[in-house]
Amino acid sequence: MRKSARAQTVQLFAETQTAPAIGGLVLSLSLNEFTLPPEVVLFEPAPEDIHRGGTPAPQGKTGNRLIFLNVPLLDFEQKALDKLHEALKNEKALAPGGTMPGYVRLHALRLLQQAKWKVEKAINTIATHLEMRVQKMPVREDAVLNDLQTAIMYWHGRDRSCRPILVWRMEKVYALGLDADRATRMILFILEYAVRYLLVPGRVENWVLLVDLTGCGLSMAASSTFRSITRNVTKLLEEVYCGRNFTTKIFHMPSLLRAIVNSLIPEDKKSKVEFVADADIPSTMRKMCEPHQLEVQYGGTAPNVKPGEVYPFRFSPHCRGPHSGGKPPLPSLHKVTDRLFHEGVSLDSHDKDLWSYSLQQQPLTSRTSKAMAGVEDSLEATTTLEGWLKKLGGPEADAYREALGEQEPTPAEDAVPVSSASATQSPVPTLPDDLFNQDGVKAAVEDEDVNKGLFISEKNPAPLMEGESAAVCCVCTA
Repeated sequence: MRKSARAQTVQLFAETQTAPAIGGLVLSLSLNEFTLPPEVVLFEPAPEDIHRGGTPAPQGKTGNRLIFLNVPLLDFEQKALDKLHEALKNEKALAPGGTMPGYVRLHALRLLQQAKWKVEKAINTIATHLEMRVQKMPVREDAVLNDLQTAIMYWHGRDRSCRPILVWRMEKVYALGLDADRATRMILFILEYAVRYLLVPGRVENWVLLVDLTGCGLSMAASSTFRSITRNVTKLLEEVYCGRNFTTKIFHMPSLLRAIVNSLIPEDKKSKVEFVADADIPSTMRKMCEPHQLEVQYGGTAPNVKPGEVYPFRFSPHCRGPHSGGKPPLPSLHKVTDRLFHEGVSLDSHDKDLWSYSLQQQPLTSRTSKAMAGVEDSLEATTTLEGWLKKLGGPEADAYREALGEQEPTPAEDAVPVSSASATQSPVPTLPDDLFNQDGVKAAVEDEDVNKGLFISEKNPAPLMEGESAAVCCVCTA
């Protein structure tokens, strides 16, 4: 069983050099019951899910990698990382001690690909990570909850490759009159939420972005606040969370704006951006997603999300097909997984001493297991739920097994594209509230004023756990 020291989210970000690559959210509400179903954590990506187009781009060409973690790297990618490590030796402000800061270590290859392999540009992006993410963390759920419920931006469902779907209803940015700092903090929470809870290293590392321009017009473009918000969102998506967006679908584009918006999209990004005519929205989206994963307004059968009903974000089982999540659908694994699981490892040879042991504990895909044969011993693929639970081990995995009870679900099946509505959802076992001292689990507290929205604090420490010298725990683990 993996044992790791634990720390409060606040403490994780106390020192910028050691701030983690993901995490930094303090939650108080429970996550949706299908946030991370087994069909997602066991998804075996196809070649086109790993590299756009199915094969790696030639050296010197624009990078097309989509999966960066828990996978072997190409020679030219490793050489680019070596150059970045060398350049950081002279960046005393960004890299004290001449080493790559922890908050970008896992993202370094993404940054280089986004920077078209230009080291200096990648270093500038590291500075953006520090300014727009690390220095604004942690973000408390209760501090952004009212803004989350406005339905400006939210997660809803997954496509058939298990990628979560991000909806951005841009007109609401203008209509609700949020200032730039407030809107940016909310969107930072939303994007970090996906990396921390919705994605699986080596299997599902991307999302789908739906941009809804209903009600947008030229008057919005004249607003300085609107321009500041959209600029910050773009910077977060393109730099801090670069390499995450699989495709962007733009809906309800006013004809007056189309030429303007099209001119703002970089040439190398246009291949993953599609302007979808209103009449084509259902057919376009159903090629990617099961109908029940989508709202009615985007061609699906799920009820439209209304303000006040946005969060916790909505997810449903069977994202790969009518029976892909078992029948009845298996409960989410988000209470079993910790931050280290969602981080994964970057197989940068420069950091092999850091990841060699951790890789043994990662539930690897069959493709990675075969590719690493002879490089690392005992790297078996994880292809079943029971194998996955054994890999994690510990009381959390045991509790999940107990929660299944005598359900005896049928094995998950591969996706079978259909055009009908969602299969009827059967009830699933409810995991106990005290299953795991993280995520949606509330600590027993006596002082309500101290603990509004924050389960563990210095005034209300968590009980000691095995292997800990100090009792500090909340959403993130270090």
